[in-house]
Amino acid sequence: MLLRILMFVFFFNATNLLAESIQPAVAIKDPMIGGGVSAYYKKSLDINQVRAEMEASFRATRKFRVLSRDKATLGAILDEQNFAQSDLAKGDAAASGELNNANYLVIPTVIDFKFYRSDKPLPNFDDKYKRTDSGLLLISAQMLDTSTGQIVTTFSLKSTFATKAKVVNGAGGRPSSVYFTKMAKSVAASLASQFVAQVYPMKVIKRTGGGQVIINRGQDGGLKKGDKLAVFSAGEELIDPDTGESLGSSEEYIGEVTVTRINPKITFAKITKESDAVNTPMTRGSILRRPQ
Repeated sequence: MLLRILMFVFFFNATNLLAESIQPAVAIKDPMIGGGVSAYYKKSLDINQVRAEMEASFRATRKFRVLSRDKATLGAILDEQNFAQSDLAKGDAAASGELNNANYLVIPTVIDFKFYRSDKPLPNFDDKYKRTDSGLLLISAQMLDTSTGQIVTTFSLKSTFATKAKVVNGAGGRPSSVYFTKMAKSVAASLASQFVAQVYPMKVIKRTGGGQVIINRGQDGGLKKGDKLAVFSAGEELIDPDTGESLGSSEEYIGEVTVTRINPKITFAKITKESDAVNTPMTRGSILRRPQ
């Protein structure tokens, strides 16, 4: 019995390690601040939180290994590696200079940022104001393939908020940091969702007999019940005749589906439109994209 348990633990751990080893590694650099952000608003812009939310969103997809590029974290790892090589430790940590490289590098830049409070005095009332809080976070994030150094694509990420007006005593101050956290989480989730779609396009894994398809996305895929998706058939690979570079595959629009149910690892969608069910049916391998 003990032998069976040990064998199960061994194979379980081996499977997990294998899955992790084949997952692409992503590293997110500290967001840069563009010239469009005023010095006043920079005081409320928490770059570390933006990066941390992006890393958390990538981990939540369960499709990437997320490598830290935080200077403090890397410094702590280097200290531990140096300790591991000393006479005081067993020396079983990764040797200095042997940290994993990222397959993809994300370089975010904050293009615009606003975070402010507006107070308007109420007529005929002393120290009474009508207050609204507002904010904007606009980020451009480059996705680089580290093996070639090429910019794969650039994502545009935007989040805003505006509170309803309320009557308060006194004026001044800044919006609650809760609103900044919500904006940071929103742009991070959008980045992770678009990144996954770039590396792993949504695909049909099975067509059921009830006019539905099953999609290779689950609760971590950014889909919601009622979402409409365009469906394409994957065609032949397109090669640039001058450079020989692969430009991807040709795609032919074949219909639409509507998301009906989202499970932890898969999503069900109802076929609402099919251009030619005989010659180009929706089937295993069909590509799904959000309508532009």
